[in-house]
Amino acid sequence: MKVLVTVGSSSFDSLIRAVDQAATKLAAFSFTFQTGTGEYKPKNGSYFARSNEFSSVLVDADVVITHAGAGTVFELLELNKKIIVVPNFDRIDKHQSDLALYIERNNYALVCHDVNLIEDHIEGINMYEPTPYNKDSFFLADELISKLLKR
Repeated sequence: MKVLVTVGSSSFDSLIRAVDQAATKLAAFSFTFQTGTGEYKPKNGSYFARSNEFSSVLVDADVVITHAGAGTVFELLELNKKIIVVPNFDRIDKHQSDLALYIERNNYALVCHDVNLIEDHIEGINMYEPTPYNKDSFFLADELISKLLKR
């Protein structure tokens, strides 16, 4: 099973390190790491900081382990990928925990609140069945423009 670990454009070395360590015990999985601006270089899989080919890597993955960045999470949900969301508590702002709780409450993805438990989440991903995510499109532009013009 192919696993992509992505941290977006920032760094999340504690996640990369935890998955890299877990990878030594998870022979049934192959890992690709997108490391962002982090300094830790994984030893148990291929890695890159950024790539123009990210879409093809993403499509090829069976499972994606991701930081709880809204853009990444919702793109993955729309692609119907099996996801493990890990809020990045290394960041100063704590908004990722809010999104992770929303994802968890709606059963859209597995959520791992502690990077030290990531191995258990990876091992359990095959048995996990998420609730399908349905995107609610926002088509109120005409109504909003109409209301603004009436002012």
